[in-house]
Amino acid sequence: MTQRLTPFSSAPPHTRMLVCTDGSTTLLLNALVGEGLSVRVDHQRQIPAAQVQRIGCHILGAAPNALVVDRQSRILTPDSDVISVNRVVIAGPHSDRLIPPPDELLGPYLKKSGLAMKREAIAAALDTWPLSGDASPECASKEYIIDCGDAGRVYIHEKFNPRYVPLEKDG
Repeated sequence: MTQRLTPFSSAPPHTRMLVCTDGSTTLLLNALVGEGLSVRVDHQRQIPAAQVQRIGCHILGAAPNALVVDRQSRILTPDSDVISVNRVVIAGPHSDRLIPPPDELLGPYLKKSGLAMKREAIAAALDTWPLSGDASPECASKEYIIDCGDAGRVYIHEKFNPRYVPLEKDG
């Protein structure tokens, strides 16, 4: 855990909590901005795992020809600001049970499903915030897996908006 915090040594406590938690990121984002987060799905499609080989085959363990769900979304604040950009890949024999409707956040949907879930951290890192045009500021990001037992596994890569999840403490 301490090594994962190294890139965030000068970040505020809420940034360190978000990138290092093994619990629900959605709950922490709700606490940060208040209730009312929503999701906008930019795209969601089924593709062979080989098209996302590092994630689909190596991380999630799917066969190259197995279909996985590739979903890209944005979590929005109550004012419709983007607080995070997410890449989600879902694999498994019952992965259809792990796919939320387009208007539901993934974490709360999985919790509501009643499936046993275990989160496994992969990495926390500095990344590039993709929605700033030419500026391309650094942002905090993390990758993790939610293991849903026999239903399948979910890979999540979240990039956090540096306006809400800053890398430096003020002043």
